[in-house]
Amino acid sequence: MAEQIEQWLKHLDAILEHHQFETAEEAEAWLREQSQHRTIEEFFTTCATPALRLEMEWRRAEEAADPETALRGYEAAICHAEETLGAEIDAARREPATWSESKIRPYLCCLFGRAACQEMVGELGAAEMSYQQVWNADPLDSLGAAEKMFSLCLTDGRLADARVWLDRLADDASTTLCYHRALLRFLEAADAAEQAYQETGDLEAAQSWQDAEANGLLDRALRRNPYVARIMAHPRAFELDCPSQAGEGSTEEAVQVMFATAHLWLSDFLALSWLIARSKEVPLDDKHAAAWQRLLEKLGGEPSDEERFAYLRQLEEMDG
Repeated sequence: MAEQIEQWLKHLDAILEHHQFETAEEAEAWLREQSQHRTIEEFFTTCATPALRLEMEWRRAEEAADPETALRGYEAAICHAEETLGAEIDAARREPATWSESKIRPYLCCLFGRAACQEMVGELGAAEMSYQQVWNADPLDSLGAAEKMFSLCLTDGRLADARVWLDRLADDASTTLCYHRALLRFLEAADAAEQAYQETGDLEAAQSWQDAEANGLLDRALRRNPYVARIMAHPRAFELDCPSQAGEGSTEEAVQVMFATAHLWLSDFLALSWLIARSKEVPLDDKHAAAWQRLLEKLGGEPSDEERFAYLRQLEEMDG
């Protein structure tokens, strides 16, 4: 309740500042008149400035119970902002560095929220257009639109487009991006091997190809966090809760990366098999083994051979 009251007071300050009353008595009289026979919600809805209304609609969308409701809320907030705050939006677009401190930052957040909801309900084409709109408005990428665009392009099999977006994240050394780079390079190499087979018919070469760059990128990712590959291959991994915070190289980070990237790895059985096989070549030291054992305890232990086989067989059939 204290947090809600603090939010109301913040909104009220914004409204009073907007009206620029000359005296406290004038402000008090106006408040008395406007609040008469109205609930707090009705008062703020009626009296909110355009920027405040944008923030309120954004917060309501953020708190929606399902993606469909949230999507409608984001779209309403976007329409309101574009109708009433056009000059401010244009100014932020011209100077993207100002988004972080702008009173209309919720507009950018609504664009991103709309894209995320469209992705969740399966409207992938619309989601891609929306993430592109976020990027166009904020090429400094404060919300992570480039990584989302990479993911959508990769899911759609457009490796060249995925490469463009991933290269825009060249300065990002996070664990997630390390695994992204390894995966994309592997898929590019696999695509090249398939094209070579179509041209030459050399089955032995097609079945035994290796890519040194992909292997090197994956080894780098495994050194950064060796648990990601292991958790990715566990049939009960999605029974875990995704942690809100995690340290670099921790099992918690591995779970975060798994939730963020599993749809990319699990949709390509060849890539997943490579990930698993490569990780087995890098045994865990005592410290990492102990941490991995603690995570396994949360999962009910290692899966049986039958459980693992059934899981991988299911993934292979889905990929086929």
